[in-house]
Amino acid sequence: MSVLRKSLVLVLGCCLLLGVSAHAQSREAERIRILETKVSQLEGLIYNLNQRVSNLEYQTPPMPPPPPPIVEVACMTTDTGYNKVFLGKGRTKLEAEAKAKESCGNSVNAVYCNGSVKCSDPAQDRLTQGALCVLTDTGYNKIFRGEGRSPVEAEYNARKTCGNSVNPVYCMASVRCETF
Repeated sequence: MSVLRKSLVLVLGCCLLLGVSAHAQSREAERIRILETKVSQLEGLIYNLNQRVSNLEYQTPPMPPPPPPIVEVACMTTDTGYNKVFLGKGRTKLEAEAKAKESCGNSVNAVYCNGSVKCSDPAQDRLTQGALCVLTDTGYNKIFRGEGRSPVEAEYNARKTCGNSVNPVYCMASVRCETF
């Protein structure tokens, strides 16, 4: 009986060993299957990411917005001594006024440069392409024309043309201007 018992224990031990190893093999196979599934999922994610990167690389970038237009203010002043006109341009009204008065002070005595200053309005002038002004002098009834980007610039050009042709005293008449 002891031989039978030993044989039975040996057979049961082998079966148990084979069962355990078969169970271990099935667990290993399950782990491998799970890992293969995860690797396949990661490959799909990498492919999708690569497609998105390629789309971003080859897609034309949107155009940046155009820079804002450069704002230029023009100011005109008339000296009180000789009735000459002076123009100043700048990025702000203050800068344009200062340049007009500086131009006046460089030409005549600065005492005469405290007259009124007439300035353009960039917000309003942005809607137009330019302006044209006509002036008739009071001495000889000659007609003088001036063009500019703003009505103030066009008026300055008309008065300057008049002042270069006749005495500036005759160029103080009212000016007719139109924008286009």
